[in-house]
Amino acid sequence: MQALKKDYYKYLCLEKYLVESHFSWLKLVLTGCMLNGEGNLEVGVRRYRVSVLYSPFFHDRIGRFDIIKIEDKSIRYDKKIHLYRDMSLCLYHPVVDKPPLNIIPLVRMIPWITEWCVHYEDWKKYGVWLGKEILH
Repeated sequence: MQALKKDYYKYLCLEKYLVESHFSWLKLVLTGCMLNGEGNLEVGVRRYRVSVLYSPFFHDRIGRFDIIKIEDKSIRYDKKIHLYRDMSLCLYHPVVDKPPLNIIPLVRMIPWITEWCVHYEDWKKYGVWLGKEILH
């Protein structure tokens, strides 16, 4: 983890390149020691405004590199819809789903945002989270 923090600039530049190469809807800016991004994700007929913060320096404080949010005031906190109290998305189990070095690349997480949105819309209809989950 320390080596990644030491070379954070190279790591974040690579993440930025990979994300923007595969997901044109999300624009990232390297600000200080983190990636900061926003974009409009279309899922079905609905458009979601997504904000992303990503940095290896978040890990010591929150146990993960990512803070990904849907910017929509109509979405209210409910642990049943896989949100943290700060309204960031819970896209993976913080212990079970992490690889050995505790690093999940941002480019790997981006498709999970779409999955979260689909499951959220289903939850609104049926009152049950239909996606894969591990309660924690």
